[in-house]
Amino acid sequence: MLPPELEQKLLEHANYFPRREQAILLCLHEVQDYYGNIPPFALERVAQILGLPLNHVENVVSFYDMFDRGEPARHRIRVCVSIVCNLMNKQRLLDAIKKHLGIGVGEVTKDGRFKLIAVQCLGACSEAPVFMVDDDTYKFESEEKLYEILSKYT
Repeated sequence: MLPPELEQKLLEHANYFPRREQAILLCLHEVQDYYGNIPPFALERVAQILGLPLNHVENVVSFYDMFDRGEPARHRIRVCVSIVCNLMNKQRLLDAIKKHLGIGVGEVTKDGRFKLIAVQCLGACSEAPVFMVDDDTYKFESEEKLYEILSKYT
């Protein structure tokens, strides 16, 4: 059972489109924004609302790296590990995050504030290496700048 306010948002998205299944990405984003991840019971409800088989919704979640079924955190740090960011030394960025937060890829800080996720592309190759905190994209410039950026997220 989803909270009434979340259920209402999902129904609004489903009713906006000519075909309910067109709302799948919006609905999954709403669920993740609410819970910090996508719990199994929410997948079932999204499937019911959209009139889709559960395995279809699960496949969509599995396909997109923006969706997380693992341990939740208040903020998600996504680091691009594509070939361009790799060539531009994304390892320096990952090392700085590990040094500052004490976590590696797939891990959550002890206080539940951050989760580090490796993704294939963030669409900002000209700024490589790049990372995102929630919906904000940043170019990695230095450890000091990274720490300054992360301090804004409480």
